[in-house]
Amino acid sequence: MSCLLFRLSVIRFAVLLALGVMTGLSNLTTSTWAVSVPPPAYSLDLRQHSITIHNTGDAANQINSALTYLVNRSDQDTPWTVRFDGGKYVLNRTIGANYLKNVTLLSDRKSPAILVKGSNFASEYLFYTRFSQNVSIKGFDFYGLSRVYNPNNYLPGSTVRVWNDQGLYFGSSNGVVVNMNRFFSFGNAAVRITTTERDPVRGVNSFNSEVTQNYFNNVFQVTTTSNDSIHGGSANYLFQGNTFDDLRGSVKFASRTAGATNVTIRHNNIRSSSTDGLEIVGYVNMDISNNTFQNIARNAINCYSNGLATTGFQWGDNLTFRNNIVNNTGGGFRFSADAYADGFMPVPANVTFSNNRFSNLTGNAPVITLLKSSFPGLTITDNTFSNIPSKKYVYLQQQSPNMTFANNKAESQLLTSMDRL
Repeated sequence: MSCLLFRLSVIRFAVLLALGVMTGLSNLTTSTWAVSVPPPAYSLDLRQHSITIHNTGDAANQINSALTYLVNRSDQDTPWTVRFDGGKYVLNRTIGANYLKNVTLLSDRKSPAILVKGSNFASEYLFYTRFSQNVSIKGFDFYGLSRVYNPNNYLPGSTVRVWNDQGLYFGSSNGVVVNMNRFFSFGNAAVRITTTERDPVRGVNSFNSEVTQNYFNNVFQVTTTSNDSIHGGSANYLFQGNTFDDLRGSVKFASRTAGATNVTIRHNNIRSSSTDGLEIVGYVNMDISNNTFQNIARNAINCYSNGLATTGFQWGDNLTFRNNIVNNTGGGFRFSADAYADGFMPVPANVTFSNNRFSNLTGNAPVITLLKSSFPGLTITDNTFSNIPSKKYVYLQQQSPNMTFANNKAESQLLTSMDRL
């Protein structure tokens, strides 16, 4: 009888242990007694739907193990949080996983996790995910490998791997949030949200992204450019409240196919750039408002057709530029509706420039320059120009039907006509 009772007690102990309700252990996380070879360095809490990454050991291995767990978990519709202990994590390879769903990677902004590419980092992106839904990254510091900017490193034939030095990649995902992070020293894209070349769907298949309240220093670009010619950029995108110092390329919203649409770019501050501030390539339906562009070598905003597109398509419709401040830049707003390689000629309609403030531009081109096409429904109103040495303010290469040009002022004097070059 005693032997039987002993066996029953052992069975009961095992059942209670598996259910996680054994007396005296109810407050422990599952990882405390889960079996793993080798044991993961992260902590797993099933009740709180959270994982904690500890700043010990092989950081890339434990992060990737945690993300793999989340990809394979049964409760995909339940939001999970991956919390990172503060401190410096030196990574020797890429972290990430495809098919993540309802996952937030979280760091305390007051004591952040600092994710750094190690000197032997052999991969391209610091973090990647594809075909994911509702993925957020909040509160981190990210460091690339391109600490010293040299424009010669970007020339053909250079042996310096600046183009491979990239930060966060989101391919063909829906519901991406990148919020309250800081990015330093990436030779290419600090953040790339686009449609992956692996997507069986042609065109644009990246939706509902938010990049907000981040800081960027000494990075080449933030972009939506895809890696091939049959996939496009992103749609339904909010880019708000971001600050840039020593931008080396531009903030680039580019698409090589139709379908890139519904973008809001507002309340951003580009405080210095070695080339352009913002590039718009192949998009429609954009609101670019209340941004500041200053200390930029070339144009504050440069819009043009994508020369790498294999098939031409209409773009540039319903682009609104309003309430922006442009100071100490080479050029102002340049918009060139270039013909595509197949001969297709876009004709941007309903483009608006309203209540923008331009001052101290150093270049010789007109501040607002519209090239290659007519612009039906063009509106240019309430813009002001001060200390423009070239004395060239607005230039339209072709006459446009249904155009409104009113209440624009240069040195407090009303402009009654546009420039003729």
